[in-house]
Amino acid sequence: MSTQPTDFSLPNLPLRTPLQAEPGRERGVYSWWLDTARCPTPEAAGLLQLPDVPRLVHASGGAELLYVGRARRNLHQRIVGQHLRRTRSSALRRTLLAVLLPSDPSWREGAALDGRGRVVLGEAPEQRLTEWMQEHLLLGWAVCATKDDVDALEQRWIAEHRPALNTDGTEHGAQLTELKQTFREGLPRRA
Repeated sequence: MSTQPTDFSLPNLPLRTPLQAEPGRERGVYSWWLDTARCPTPEAAGLLQLPDVPRLVHASGGAELLYVGRARRNLHQRIVGQHLRRTRSSALRRTLLAVLLPSDPSWREGAALDGRGRVVLGEAPEQRLTEWMQEHLLLGWAVCATKDDVDALEQRWIAEHRPALNTDGTEHGAQLTELKQTFREGLPRRA
């Protein structure tokens, strides 16, 4: 199901649980939300190190914005192929690990660094993180006609709403970068 609101209003995007979402193969901008109907606060979900920034509440009242990203080529590939599978290629997954770590040190189990210094997980930890996302997050997206439209909409949504888990384009990005560095410290290298 693709969603294309006429005004690209972030608070009004239809939201789905991640594994039930069916993003199309168009380009677009997506948003990840804390499902407050199932988990009323970030702390209850284990997100203890979120930056102290106001979070946009979805029009439904059942979700708070956490992250905005872009798919310059293919929403399905970006969301399903990366964010729901591979920590190595997902800034969202790496940031989630960093903010989940203080509540549960076991998030580091099975983590290592690849040759480029990116966090990678084994199969079981990847599955655990995907299951956590399925249980606690909701997903929405808007289809865009061009790559320039994608870039402009992503920048607009980040500037207007300052999502708590976005590093680039936010004043709290340095705090998140520090948390991610703390997560990486002492991890073994994988070939």
